[in-house]
Amino acid sequence: MFDRETYLKTQQLADALGVSSSSVKRWVDKGVIEATKTSGKHRLVALSSALKFARDGKYPMAPLLAMASAPAVVEIDQILVDSLVNALKTGRGREAAAIMTSAVRSEAGAVGLADHLIRPAMERIGHLWMVGAWDVYQEHQATQIVVAGLLDLIRKVSTDDRPDRPMAMGASPEGDIYTLPVLLGELVLRSQGWDVRNLGANLPFRSLASAVRDYRPKLVFFSASMVVDRARFVQEYSYFYEATSQVGAAIILGGRAFDADLRSRLIYASYGDRMAHLAEFARQIHPANEPRIGSSNNSTGSIDILS
Repeated sequence: MFDRETYLKTQQLADALGVSSSSVKRWVDKGVIEATKTSGKHRLVALSSALKFARDGKYPMAPLLAMASAPAVVEIDQILVDSLVNALKTGRGREAAAIMTSAVRSEAGAVGLADHLIRPAMERIGHLWMVGAWDVYQEHQATQIVVAGLLDLIRKVSTDDRPDRPMAMGASPEGDIYTLPVLLGELVLRSQGWDVRNLGANLPFRSLASAVRDYRPKLVFFSASMVVDRARFVQEYSYFYEATSQVGAAIILGGRAFDADLRSRLIYASYGDRMAHLAEFARQIHPANEPRIGSSNNSTGSIDILS
C-alpha cells in the first residue's frame, strides 16, 4: 500500500491519536514523529509515519487506518511536487497516479492539481531535460504517465449522465501537439458537472468548426502553445469563430501563444492563463452547476500547463 502521498496536518493527527495538537507539534519538533515542513512552515506528517508512531506508542490505529481509504486533505506544496517529479523520473506510474489522486481529492481540487502540482512538476521536468539532466525518454515517459493519470481521473469523475448537463468542447490548433492542457480543462469542467467533448491536439480550425455545428456546445475552450503562421491562424480562426457564433457558443482562449498582439486580432469571450479562469468562466455561463469531486472555486490552475 502506498501512503506517502497522504499527508496529515498536526491537528488531524492529534484528533486521530486523541492527544493535543501541541503534543504532536512537540513530538515532531523533537524528531519523535517524522514529518516535513511546507514552504509556509506548516508541519505535515506522512500517514505511514503516523501509523508507525501509533503502533510503537500503542495509540489507537483505527482512525488512522480509516484515513488510508478516505480522501486525503493535503497541502499541494513542494513536497508533492518533489514526490511527483521523483516518481515520474523513474517511471513509477502507480505512485504518480496516487499522488495526483490525493491532490485532486484534497481541498485544492482539480484546479489546484493543474496549477500547483502538474504545472510546476512539468515545468521542472522540461527544464531538467533542456539542461541535460534528464534524457528525452524520461521526459516522454513522464508526459505519458501524467496523461494516463489524468485519463483515469476523468473516467472516475465522468459518472454524471444527466441529460441537462451543458456541453463544452476543447481542442488545440493544427501544429500544436500538447495534449495536457485540454485534458486538464476536461477534468476541471467535468468536475463541475459539464459534459465535455475533448477533440485533442493538432486539430484544424475547419474540423473544429464542423464539430461545433454538430454538437452545439455552450462553451469552447481552446489552448495554443505555439503558432507558426499567424496570418493563416487568424484567417482560419475567423472561420471557426463564425461557427461558434451560429450556435451561440462562448470561446475562452488559453496558452502562451495567445500574446496581446495575437489576441487583439481575434474575437473571443474570455482569455485565461489559469484553470481557475476557465472554471470561473464556466460557472458564470452555467451557474446552476453543482461542483463535483475534485473541483474548487478558490484554487488556481493553468490552461497552458505544458506550453
